[in-house]
Amino acid sequence: MVIKDLTAFYSKNALSMRRSEIRELLKVTRRPDIISFAGGLPGPETFPVKELEEISCQILREKGALALQYGPTEGEMPLREEIAKWMSREKATIKPENILITEGSQQGLDIVSKVFLDPNDIIILELPTYIGGLQAFSAYRAKMIGVPQDEEGMKMDLLERALTKLAKRKKKPKFIYVVPDFQNPSGVTMSLKRRKRLLELAYQYEIPILEDSPYRELRYVGENVPAIYSLDSENQVMVLGTFSKLLCPGLRLAWIMAPYEWMDRMVVAKQGMDLCSPTYTQLIGAEFLKRGLLPQQIEKIRAVYGRKLQIMLQALRKHMPKGVRWSRPEGGLFLWIKLPKKMSANDLFPKAIEDKVAYVVGSAFHCNGKGQNTMRMNFSFSSEQQIDEGIQRLAKMIRENM
Repeated sequence: MVIKDLTAFYSKNALSMRRSEIRELLKVTRRPDIISFAGGLPGPETFPVKELEEISCQILREKGALALQYGPTEGEMPLREEIAKWMSREKATIKPENILITEGSQQGLDIVSKVFLDPNDIIILELPTYIGGLQAFSAYRAKMIGVPQDEEGMKMDLLERALTKLAKRKKKPKFIYVVPDFQNPSGVTMSLKRRKRLLELAYQYEIPILEDSPYRELRYVGENVPAIYSLDSENQVMVLGTFSKLLCPGLRLAWIMAPYEWMDRMVVAKQGMDLCSPTYTQLIGAEFLKRGLLPQQIEKIRAVYGRKLQIMLQALRKHMPKGVRWSRPEGGLFLWIKLPKKMSANDLFPKAIEDKVAYVVGSAFHCNGKGQNTMRMNFSFSSEQQIDEGIQRLAKMIRENM
């Protein structure tokens, strides 16, 4: 007999998976005539091409047999040592044994989900939050509770209220997921006071924290706020770090930092995915860090993106109609726009494409389906001229549809 319905063989996990709306949007926005503020793409002018070319040649010349071979699942020790050293600037107790190398932070999210989540487990996250987190958590059928944020990050009174209600029902979240620095999508940075309160609540209710930190080094104005893991005294914080925004995404170099007691299961989970991350790119990354090139690379990025952010903010002030509001991030890659409540960024998206400008609809970042009147804007990829022109196009389209 011929199988009529091939989809009948899907697992329940597969059926709960959701497409990345950003990845789908990028198919449309790759058209050369469209100015895209949609993807979280780094500016290619910041890539350290010359340095990576020289290091690549050296690695192949001196360590070719090692670089082109399989490696340990945990990652190459030289890279893990350099990452531990880098993170030790904020907390001296970080060791290479706390580091697991991954191919991008998205794999890190998948590994943490695979290790910690059973179907219907509860996790708490920011509202809105990173769409890749929603995608990873939904694939393991987690129940997500979103806690609204303001200009200081997740509202701790609302978090406490949610935890209290869950405790009365004898329910305990598996972890609290936050992007505390220049959050994706909002651009908001969590204040020090709220970071400390987050830890207090995590200790009180015995809940791990997953700190996603891809943009932390990309501050353009204002004072640094201590990382949550640096304030952690009870060994309850996991961190996702990446070089995709600091070097280039093509190397696919990222890591999980976690208490050693959790590392064994994470390594086993990764072995079921890919056995090991590419040795070649890991050795390149390790040598880049060993040469002390990362600080100057970060300074170059800060100068470029800081300028682009100011151009976007100026364009918004100049062109956007009254009733439209936006965040004013101090770093990162994104800012957040709120339209009047009765407007829908989802409905406006096809019209924006007609006007050859693109954004990401804000509802994609909400675990509760809300945020229809919001949109995420990326300022790192487009040129300075494109930013001003793109905001003019977007503002004109919004004004015409108010």
